[in-house]
Amino acid sequence: MMRSLQSRLVVTLSACALALAIVAGFVSYGAAFREAYRFQDDQLLQLAALVDTRNLAGADSAMHGLPIQDHDYRLTVQRLGGTFPVTLSDGFHTVNTGDHTWRAFVRTIEPDLRIVVAQPTEGRNEIARNSGLRTAMPFVVFLPLLIAAIVLTVRRAWRPVQQLAAEVDKRRDTDLRGLDTQGAPTEIEPFIVSINRLLARLAKALDEQRRFVADAAHELRSPVTALVIQSENLDRALAPAALDEETRHRLTKLKSGLHRTRTLIEQLLTLARAQSAPTVPANPLMLLPAVHEALEDVFVLADRKQIMLDLSDASTGASGRAGLPGLRVAGSKRDIVTLLSNIVGNAVRYTPAGGTVSVQLSAKGADVLIDVIDSGPGIDVDKRERVFDAFYRATDHREPREHGGDGTGLGLAIVRAIVDRLGGQVSLSDASLSPPRGLHVRVTLPNPDVSDSLDAPDAQAGGSGQPRQS
Repeated sequence: MMRSLQSRLVVTLSACALALAIVAGFVSYGAAFREAYRFQDDQLLQLAALVDTRNLAGADSAMHGLPIQDHDYRLTVQRLGGTFPVTLSDGFHTVNTGDHTWRAFVRTIEPDLRIVVAQPTEGRNEIARNSGLRTAMPFVVFLPLLIAAIVLTVRRAWRPVQQLAAEVDKRRDTDLRGLDTQGAPTEIEPFIVSINRLLARLAKALDEQRRFVADAAHELRSPVTALVIQSENLDRALAPAALDEETRHRLTKLKSGLHRTRTLIEQLLTLARAQSAPTVPANPLMLLPAVHEALEDVFVLADRKQIMLDLSDASTGASGRAGLPGLRVAGSKRDIVTLLSNIVGNAVRYTPAGGTVSVQLSAKGADVLIDVIDSGPGIDVDKRERVFDAFYRATDHREPREHGGDGTGLGLAIVRAIVDRLGGQVSLSDASLSPPRGLHVRVTLPNPDVSDSLDAPDAQAGGSGQPRQS
């Protein structure tokens, strides 16, 4: 059974058209035969009237069986003698004489004289067949064209549905706006309205969830911060000699756990802000100062691991500020700094000591490209999409906590939320073909300085290495 409504409509309408063409063909064919029959009968009637006006009864017997030609009317009459049965009544008859089938008209002129006017049926039948075929031929010729017209009409009628499906398919995960019913077929408007109601309920539920997470994180931030301060005060108040090794170890673990909890709460608040912030056009922002601020946030960790941070112009390969001051993006400084801090922070956190992390900026068409490339272990292909999920971390071999390797799993979820809201894209690929693969994170943002900017082109789809969440 076909599940496609479009196919079912095409097949049903085509079958109806075919059946209609067959019925119309048979009707036309039969009508042509009946018309040929009537035409032959009219001819026989006219011939009988002509014969009746002549004095054929007194014709010379020597002419019996011979053609007689009247030069005025060019009428040829042949006496058939006793060919036809004498028992025929007046009127029309179809008579089979063995060799031929005749259509005959019988009329009694006098009690002892009858006229039989006959014509073979072969010619009539041939004329009827030719006429019927000519009548039915248009149906045969135009039937494929009619089926093609049905297919095109159904596809065209289905186009708004396909366009609506394509629009939904191109939407981002966070875009829960209602579908536009303008131009949609009346038959599917109730379905679209129901989908819009479902999207509205889903958006409301997600918004309530985000508010709950944000409120909970906000409520937890103050007491956790107070606990962190108290633990530090306790550590300073107690002399190292006054504590045994086990107590000191437990106090260190307490402080570390409180710091991680505070970091988690801050990340939750940042994620909530990134997901709930309205998508509004932002003023153009100079990119370079935001990049410098983001690099300063991770410089201490990079210096501790002796990782070289490099900022360069990807279009020229020049390091430093060459070619970079003019780059601008449409977004707030807070968003750009948060975005880059998480990406570069992940790169520094998961790159082994003594490695390199390179930040490259460039403009390409209507886009601004931000590439962060590290010399770390990279991420398996099958985990690359999942690293953008909240609380997912792609690697189990984390760096020691003192190096900042124990992340929250929210970093790239924040990055995806910000990039989606700014109308950009983020992609992951391998930085190198040979181990260590490293990680190449590319962020594509619209360039506000390009007046005819189009939607950002697809970033390297399915690129290899993926960043890790912190």
